[in-house]
Amino acid sequence: MRGMTSFSPPAVHICPGCNLYFLHSQLRSINFNGVRNWSDSAPTAWWRREPLVRCSVCAALFWMDDIEPIATWPECPEPMGRLARTVARWRGDPHGRLQKEREYVEIIAGWKHPRYIGHADFDDVVYVLSRSRGLSRERILWLRKRIWWGLNDRFRNQGDMPLLPCDPAWPQAAERTNMEVILAMLEDDRPEPSTMLLQGELLRLLGRFDEAVAILKAVLPDGFSEVRAGRIQQLAARGDRQVRELLPLSLSVPFSSGQLVW
Repeated sequence: MRGMTSFSPPAVHICPGCNLYFLHSQLRSINFNGVRNWSDSAPTAWWRREPLVRCSVCAALFWMDDIEPIATWPECPEPMGRLARTVARWRGDPHGRLQKEREYVEIIAGWKHPRYIGHADFDDVVYVLSRSRGLSRERILWLRKRIWWGLNDRFRNQGDMPLLPCDPAWPQAAERTNMEVILAMLEDDRPEPSTMLLQGELLRLLGRFDEAVAILKAVLPDGFSEVRAGRIQQLAARGDRQVRELLPLSLSVPFSSGQLVW
């Protein structure tokens, strides 16, 4: 069954840097039809939610989990025509439509017409990782994976029409070290299919093909992961060290607001 990605009304937050209000979209459901599916599991859909954000006003970087929403953007009242507005005033606003309109305008004015929060780019992520003292393991792992995916964009940009505006670059030794650190961190996780797929892909890109094949063969079937593992295993078996596009995703998954974090 086909569907659409949909959103609940955005949440209203206060930036910890400039104390201005901003909006943050809240996902209600997700549809994966047509999403590009890469062997490194990079989230390439435009609706992805990321835990690290950048204020579009003061450029402050912060984690969304560190701040709580103060409200949800109110529903805009139904517009009233000139005649309906005149009649409502004459009759004393019996249905409260004029009052709802005034309250909506007052709320929006109090929030000073907030913008949507901006996205952290590759350099932002590198900057935060370089100052990662005190960060949780989960956040450090996310930062390193985000760097890994960003560096892999050079594979996604091959061809006459690049998919992304630019390719970040790192020295080969630094890129390899980052991948090895991710791999070591994943070894502490439970052997779940998603973790094992990432391990297999990292091993493949590092040129450790026999280890990649071994771990991918051990991925338990769940109707999806074993197919993905088989495709990556084929790449490893022939000594391929490039990120490749796999079969497209075609499933729709419901989420409650705010639950999706890649």
